[in-house]
Amino acid sequence: MFLAEGDPAGALGELAGVLDGAVPLICDVTRIESLLVGALAHDELGDRRAASQATERALALAEPERVILPFAMTGSRQLLKALPRHETAHAALLADILDVLHGSSLTAKEQAASPQTAALSPSELRVLRFLPTNLSRPEIASELSVSVNTVNTHIRNIYTKLQSSDRSSAVQRARELRLLSARLTR
Repeated sequence: MFLAEGDPAGALGELAGVLDGAVPLICDVTRIESLLVGALAHDELGDRRAASQATERALALAEPERVILPFAMTGSRQLLKALPRHETAHAALLADILDVLHGSSLTAKEQAASPQTAALSPSELRVLRFLPTNLSRPEIASELSVSVNTVNTHIRNIYTKLQSSDRSSAVQRARELRLLSARLTR
């Protein structure tokens, strides 16, 4: 309400107990939503660092269950787009959320694994999730705790299986096949 009325400082004041943990919450979704509203308020106040920190905390809470709804409910798309992919520990989740916020989603019928999904190994799917993030191959290797050679092998296999010749075409093909959607990350 305070944000809608142009009072980001008031919004932060109302959220203070939730953000500092003084107010107990039953579910993480509410805490994620509160962090995102706080991030939006910090952003409106011009505090980009605090906005990024709150967004990163929300991503950390969302990561285990791959929660996306609070990001859509709070209109956090601009916050997420401003978060540098190479600086977040949740680059793959961030890419998935942005995909969903851009309109990529799965219907119940599409959630069944396609033949192309089955063709990619779980390790290849993990590497594939990092391709839209623009992380370098060494950075992807570091995130996954594998060698750069392993990442290179997986990327070669991904290119072959998706019939693409470069990273951008592999990402485009993966999006067409719904391989980058949040539901298939488990």
